[in-house]
Amino acid sequence: MKKLMVIFMCLVMCVSFVGCNNTEKQNDEAKETLQRVLEKEQTFTAKTIVFSDKTTEQTLEKYHFQTIDNAYYSFVPEQYAFVDMDNDNIDELVILDVKITYYLVLHYENEKVYGYNIGARSLIDLRTDGSFMTSSAGGISSIGNMCFDGSECKVINKALANDYDQEYFIDGKKTDQKTSKKYFDDWNENTSKISWVTIK
Repeated sequence: MKKLMVIFMCLVMCVSFVGCNNTEKQNDEAKETLQRVLEKEQTFTAKTIVFSDKTTEQTLEKYHFQTIDNAYYSFVPEQYAFVDMDNDNIDELVILDVKITYYLVLHYENEKVYGYNIGARSLIDLRTDGSFMTSSAGGISSIGNMCFDGSECKVINKALANDYDQEYFIDGKKTDQKTSKKYFDDWNENTSKISWVTIK
């Protein structure tokens, strides 16, 4: 019986080791590809009009988009950071245009790079674990991570505080203001802000 247990434990360790190596290899491949986009050597697929299904091949050098009110933005990359935005152990590349405070999040999937433009209030205080805050003028704040599916991305909220309606949620379950505030305070104290690298 003990021999069987030892053999079983060895098999589990081997499978875990192979899994870790595969993830590391995938992360290295993703970072190398995203680095080529950063160095303007490779294109990425992105929407150029918000709330449109149409995507085009873009280069970082000429990346532009239109907002819902048809304002035209020519993105100027100034800072970047590699961070795992969706907790799959594979890094995304987040690029910041400081002048208009817009973010471009680049995600590598199935040998293709997808880009998503994110406004300032939709990506606040990005942390090394990929979590971040969002905020709206209606007194609504959240903490969450991103989820990617091809050309689409969305925020998965871990905590949501709606001071206007006095509604509070943690992991989708309703809670009270005090518990919600503690969650936000703990997140602020126990997670680390990312360090941005200036693009030369």
